[in-house]
Amino acid sequence: MLQTDHSQSSAAVVEKPPQGQYTGPPPIGYPTRDVMLGDPPAAAVETKSKGDGFWKGCCAAICCCCVLDACF
Repeated sequence: MLQTDHSQSSAAVVEKPPQGQYTGPPPIGYPTRDVMLGDPPAAAVETKSKGDGFWKGCCAAICCCCVLDACF
């Protein structure tokens, strides 16, 4: 019977990551540094009024519910 030496095992060395809290990358569009001299100016955001469509829709829904309630 052939005897082999099992005392020499080839174990892989696993390094631990550095200790501390990991923080993921910031969301897209989030400023990551202070504004510096020579940076282009930020684009102006223009907002538009969407009208009173929301309130018209709410009133129509309430009227529809009242009509259905009266009919049934």
